[in-house]
Amino acid sequence: MLSAERIPGYAQGVRHLTVRDIAPKCEIVINRPIYELKEISRGKSVVDIGCGFGRNKSIVESVGGTWVGVEPFEGGAHTVVGSAENLPFPDASFDVVIMEAVIEHVQDPYKAFQEVSRVLKSGGVFIGYIAYMECFHEISYAHLSFKAIEHLCDTNGMKLEVIKGGSRFGIDYHLQVLLHPFPFHWLRGPLAWKIRSIIRFKAFLYRMKMRKHMNPEVAKSESELFFKVECLRMSNGFTHIIRKL
Repeated sequence: MLSAERIPGYAQGVRHLTVRDIAPKCEIVINRPIYELKEISRGKSVVDIGCGFGRNKSIVESVGGTWVGVEPFEGGAHTVVGSAENLPFPDASFDVVIMEAVIEHVQDPYKAFQEVSRVLKSGGVFIGYIAYMECFHEISYAHLSFKAIEHLCDTNGMKLEVIKGGSRFGIDYHLQVLLHPFPFHWLRGPLAWKIRSIIRFKAFLYRMKMRKHMNPEVAKSESELFFKVECLRMSNGFTHIIRKL
């Protein structure tokens, strides 16, 4: 196995880490959708934390689901005033929890994960998006790495099943912020494609190097995981499917 000292860009410490040590222990998806809200919420009870103006309400209700919106401030489409760290619901109240680009604006994300686990029914799912390589925006507190998300799940009776990244990266995000008000957002897609291409080439070189230490099939598997982990560690943020155990 490849140790950390042989992986360019990874920290040098007393531990020798492999790519498999670094990777989250779940399915990793790069640059494609991992869920359809209509299918996940069909006939389900759904709480949308930080729902804003309620863009998910009509989607959930169109497939027979019940939607409850939560916001700590007046002015949105929510039906309940409350915070992510102190949800005003009994235990095991919902089949689905949605938090889209919310966790970074929560002062105590650890408490928020506890509350999500508490209000979810056993087998229920927690879906949404969590910022990572985004810069400070509005009032943001905690931008979580994929390992932090995995840890918060493991310590709160939940399982990170699928994580998706690699659609956009911190590089193109920060360029958009830097160049605002110029319309750089039109170039984010092509730049993200180039970043993925560079990472794919790095994974190819990694595979060629690994073939010296292991059989070709194992080297191929390791290089594919290397590509996914490199995409994750530079991603703008992560879409996730987390299940209550």
